[in-house]
Amino acid sequence: MSEAVSLSPTVTDAPSPPASAGEQVTAPSPAYRLTPSTAPFRWAGVAVAAYQQAPSPDADFAGITRQTLFGRLGEAIGFEVRYFEIAPGGWSALECHEHAHAVIGLRGVGKVLLGDTVHTLGFLDVVYIGPHCVHRLVNDEATPFGFLCIVDAQRDRPRRLRPSDVPKLLDDPALAPIILRPGKETVAGGKETVAGGQDGCAGE
Repeated sequence: MSEAVSLSPTVTDAPSPPASAGEQVTAPSPAYRLTPSTAPFRWAGVAVAAYQQAPSPDADFAGITRQTLFGRLGEAIGFEVRYFEIAPGGWSALECHEHAHAVIGLRGVGKVLLGDTVHTLGFLDVVYIGPHCVHRLVNDEATPFGFLCIVDAQRDRPRRLRPSDVPKLLDDPALAPIILRPGKETVAGGKETVAGGQDGCAGE
């Protein structure tokens, strides 16, 4: 005798508040959910949040926001989809980590540092950022730069880098403007005075 299949699956019309970093989601997995767009690059019930939980006293990043679209509302998936938007003149943290990123350009044009290279990222351009790859995204244009970033739901914490951690990259005139952002304290030769370094990051 065949098992009866429910024709009334769990439906989520309005998403619950997003979980904080590291918090386990206990809500049941919805059968489906539609989240309508309410304005360009804004979605119903999706908060525009700070780029990272911890504040940055060292100007590690500026002018960037995050919206989590999937992965925090009980979906039966093992990844998160976030939309980041960088305001004109803004930048993300200079960092590396064990987990990988998949990035898709959606709005405007930006630049991305990938190890010892820098590339332009535009609409529907895609980037893979592998484990331990030094990276940063910047917006030197006059309009917002937005992109999707897909990561594992369970992942390690990024390791913040300072310009002094990547001296070889600073020696490249094409990369130095991406690493030394406006407002950073620098010394003779254009290298920031921060002691210490990070191990295991490709492109240092």
